[in-house]
Amino acid sequence: MEFAAHVEELAYAHQGPVSSGLIREKPEYFCVEEELSFEPSGEGEHVFLYVQKINLNTADIIKILAKHAGVTRRSVSYAGMKDRHAITKQWFSVQLPGQEGPDWSLLETPQIKVLQVTRHLRKLKRGAINSNGFEIVVSNLNVDTQAVNDQTEKIKQRGVPNYFMEQRFGYLCQNLSRAYSIFEKNQPIKDKKLKGLLLSSVRSYLFNLVLSQRVKSNTWDAAEEGDAFMLNGTRQFFQEALLSNELCARIKEHDIHPTGPLFGVGDSVVKQGVYDIEQRVYANNAIFCEGLIKVKLESSRRALRVVPEGLELNWLEDDKLQLCFKLPSGSYATAVIRELLTTSVQRAG
Repeated sequence: MEFAAHVEELAYAHQGPVSSGLIREKPEYFCVEEELSFEPSGEGEHVFLYVQKINLNTADIIKILAKHAGVTRRSVSYAGMKDRHAITKQWFSVQLPGQEGPDWSLLETPQIKVLQVTRHLRKLKRGAINSNGFEIVVSNLNVDTQAVNDQTEKIKQRGVPNYFMEQRFGYLCQNLSRAYSIFEKNQPIKDKKLKGLLLSSVRSYLFNLVLSQRVKSNTWDAAEEGDAFMLNGTRQFFQEALLSNELCARIKEHDIHPTGPLFGVGDSVVKQGVYDIEQRVYANNAIFCEGLIKVKLESSRRALRVVPEGLELNWLEDDKLQLCFKLPSGSYATAVIRELLTTSVQRAG
């Protein structure tokens, strides 16, 4: 099976992008600022570091912190992966029980700055993020200013489909091709890190297919009979037997969202037409579903919609546009941008 064009083939919610431009031309044109879902206590055996990095990925920082502290990489934790080709600010924790720790300011280079140091009783866990703030500059615009402004208003009112984007699937979606080959041959995945990567890619692919069908039927941001719903900003979902006026109003107010499946073991929590859509996707991707069932991955749900918080456009000089907004943990800035602009990547150097 071919997967390279998966993301490009996903349905648009707002009739598609209205202009085009370049993203990530320079690291400073893609800035991300991570906000944790809790406040570190200031004491404990885990040193919490708020680090700004440029042209380094999260794994690079883990290696640097571990070496500087004289600990193994397993002693270093983080809440979320961040892009290499960007300026990003994110949290790390280093387990140093009974130790003061090294002078963290010695790490400062043109690529690394330690912005804050504190402590906490427990290590930083994956996903412990409230939101990510983005400041993204699109350059070399071929733009219809009024069309972009109009499209932005639609996004503010309805949000965008909460797709998993290219980063989830690897270059040309090679994670999917690799997983398909392994599942088809019924081979075990011995490498734990690779296994997690491939399984998450496959579940994300199935979710995207369901969401794309909901977008095509214009039900991605509306209540359908049989839906399960998620409270905004949480991973908790619930069912309602009747689609009341109150429930529909909560969806319009962005308080709750309809959900799609993260496929795995467990009974389906949706019914009727929603159930039928999901089952058709599973039937057309039996190899993937059988592979996920064999590893006994538990099913879950994800919001079909994400509404960018504080979305603003700033028209800059020299044919550039800055987009500023926040997204909850697990949502992709490029899912917002694709509804507005057709973008290509051209990095300096």
